[in-house]
Amino acid sequence: MPVGDNSCRAAGANCPPGELLTTVWARTGEGPWTSRGTRCTSEAAAAGTPVQVPAVTLADLQRVGLPAGAVEVQPGDGQALVNVPVIVHTRAETVVRDTTVLGFPVTVRATPVSWTWSFGDGGTLGPTDVPGAPYPAHDLTHTYVRSGDHEIVLTTAYRGEYTIAGLPYRPVEGLATVVSEPVPIHLLEGTDVLTR
Repeated sequence: MPVGDNSCRAAGANCPPGELLTTVWARTGEGPWTSRGTRCTSEAAAAGTPVQVPAVTLADLQRVGLPAGAVEVQPGDGQALVNVPVIVHTRAETVVRDTTVLGFPVTVRATPVSWTWSFGDGGTLGPTDVPGAPYPAHDLTHTYVRSGDHEIVLTTAYRGEYTIAGLPYRPVEGLATVVSEPVPIHLLEGTDVLTR
């Protein structure tokens, strides 16, 4: 059956006057919908048997299993010194997930766009649009001023977009956030020693 899609009206400029570019969808029984390609169709024919194409919401994006950012800390042995900057960074990768919404095949693409760090001592960093980098190219640090045990937590925000069986990608409204597991860090105080 033909499906009218408003986002394709601009592409319909290549169709004869009075016709729209439509995507033809088909399914057998209650099986999944599959795209049979596009064609120019008269507005009357396109309006005869419309099918509502689903939209992917922020709640849908949260449900597709976006990964939490991996918390990387330097030094990497779980200990650091008070008053010496601790380097933090993470990896940033686009995630692609295939799913089904109302019987339609949907591909969701989510790209991390910002990161917020919480250091467990009341200090935060971000949101920042850079994932950081390891030493010596590091650009994200935090300096603890008291000894003791703390936990570092990273919140990653993803911007999503989706396509339904090859139609152009559409944005998902809002940002999906994922919180990492806490990473413990033990802060030590150094002692000054006079040497020769």
